[in-house]
Amino acid sequence: MKRNATQSSGGITSTGSSTKAHAAQFIGVQDSRNRRVRGLYVRNGRYYAQLWVSREDGAKTARKFPLLTPDGVPVANLAEAKEAADVLRNDRRENVLPTSGHKPKFADYVETYFAKPSVAAKKAGTLANERQALNRWKAHLGDARIDRIEASDIAALRDKRLRAGAHPRTVNLDIIALRNVLKAAVEDDYLREMPKAKTLKAPKADKRPLLTPSQFAALLAAVPVACEKNAAQFADYLRFLAYTGAREQEALKVRWEDVEIAGERVTIGTRGVSKNHEARTVEFNDKLGALFRDMEKRRAPDCTWLFPSPQRGPRDEHARTFRESLLLTRKAAGLAWVGFHDLRHFFASFCVMAGLDFMTIAAWLGHKDGGILVGKIYGHLLDDHRKQAARKVRFDLALVEAA
Repeated sequence: MKRNATQSSGGITSTGSSTKAHAAQFIGVQDSRNRRVRGLYVRNGRYYAQLWVSREDGAKTARKFPLLTPDGVPVANLAEAKEAADVLRNDRRENVLPTSGHKPKFADYVETYFAKPSVAAKKAGTLANERQALNRWKAHLGDARIDRIEASDIAALRDKRLRAGAHPRTVNLDIIALRNVLKAAVEDDYLREMPKAKTLKAPKADKRPLLTPSQFAALLAAVPVACEKNAAQFADYLRFLAYTGAREQEALKVRWEDVEIAGERVTIGTRGVSKNHEARTVEFNDKLGALFRDMEKRRAPDCTWLFPSPQRGPRDEHARTFRESLLLTRKAAGLAWVGFHDLRHFFASFCVMAGLDFMTIAAWLGHKDGGILVGKIYGHLLDDHRKQAARKVRFDLALVEAA
């Protein structure tokens, strides 16, 4: 059954009963008076303009171009479609349209991908890692067009990386970055479907040991020896991580205005600096309350940050990293395996061993799963705690026999 596309104020509407059967067809666009709009089509809810362009052999051919706004997003209505089509016709007159119907090269489309507003909104670190991975794909695929990438091409780089000693999880991250680009190409109608890009089953990592209270004390004791210049500040930072469960970077961005000593709580992640871009409140435990009262006495009066940068000069800036201090300290303490995230495990596990409910712990950690991850990953238990718990189990045989 023939189907016509019409335009409403909110976007594209269609008539007819065979929508699913013709979903991939180009349908001529009509205006509000049911008049055919020359050169405009719609497919799968997207507008296209048909232009006559020159092929590589000099012959003319009709080619359909997806219509985008100046911001690079698909046009949403007929007025925007007409404006975008006029821009394309002008590009054709200036000879800046592609001279053939070929899809863009992968390397060129990667830049189109990074220019998309949804991609540009990602965190700087995420973008840097993604670009690094995609640079490897660009080098591997050479001048391949986006529609000529096959599963065998993907498997070739995957296997090459594995032979070079790359960890399966790292290879998987490369594949995920490629998938993101290919998904965008599907949305832009350069691909009908994505080539298969299977991720690897990464080997299960060995469970990291839980930092014990004595080891944490040894780490703190090593700070003055290893970090003469910033010993007090770094010790405060380690305690803050251990008593709040904060992540490394979000802890550096906590301000004194986020601390309510009278209210006995601190807010982590204000202004969207947490991993999930949401703030959370951690109520004081005894150790955290004592830490803040001590830090307040030594607070730099000209700085709003809990952990001001030692190189800030007249500027009000927070410290950027304590990684070098950690390397020196854990070496001096003989705890080479300890990382900042182990202090988050330390906090979560001791909350579990204190008998707190998982939902409360999850709220302090910033998890949205109601405590599932706490039980699966952060619920490490010290051997001594397990032994003490086992001693509380009682089997009253008299009651069993009576039953």
